[in-house]
Amino acid sequence: MTNYRIMMEKWRDWRLDEEAASKSDINKMEKTANDIIKQMKKLNEMFKKNHKVSTRDTQLYSTLKDWESLTRKVSMEYGGWFDFIKDSEYIK
Repeated sequence: MTNYRIMMEKWRDWRLDEEAASKSDINKMEKTANDIIKQMKKLNEMFKKNHKVSTRDTQLYSTLKDWESLTRKVSMEYGGWFDFIKDSEYIK
């Protein structure tokens, strides 16, 4: 039983080492995610400005609200992942 446990621990360590990303790669990914969120916010502002969105036009207003909601969701998902990974075994 002990040999099996040792073998499984070695396999786990090897697997985690194979799946782990370097800290610099994680930082690049986080920067890219932040850029995506920034661009999404910029697009929302452009949409709002160019279409003069108001509550009077429900189609435009609903679209803007959907996009703003999507931006918040993306921000939360990316932020949650990067908060998690920085304190995990998936980073070298």
